[in-house]
Amino acid sequence: MSRITKDAVRKEVQQLAIGNYKSYPADYESVPAVVSDNVRSLANGYWDCRAYKEVERDEKLGISLQDYQHWTKEAYEAYMHANRN
Repeated sequence: MSRITKDAVRKEVQQLAIGNYKSYPADYESVPAVVSDNVRSLANGYWDCRAYKEVERDEKLGISLQDYQHWTKEAYEAYMHANRN
């Protein structure tokens, strides 16, 4: 059994976020202030919808809401960079 790390959780959150960006491009390709709010809202939604095991995992790893927000923003930047080329 592999050990779950903070980096593994980051990758998982970012994969979910990129899937969301691809599924709802209109929500993430508009006015920067709206996009920023949508990205933050997505992170908050992931945070609020965690299962009990995920909450325990995040507490053990010292993961906070700010981490989820940062990771979804990083994923958004990677998504936009990939779609510009």
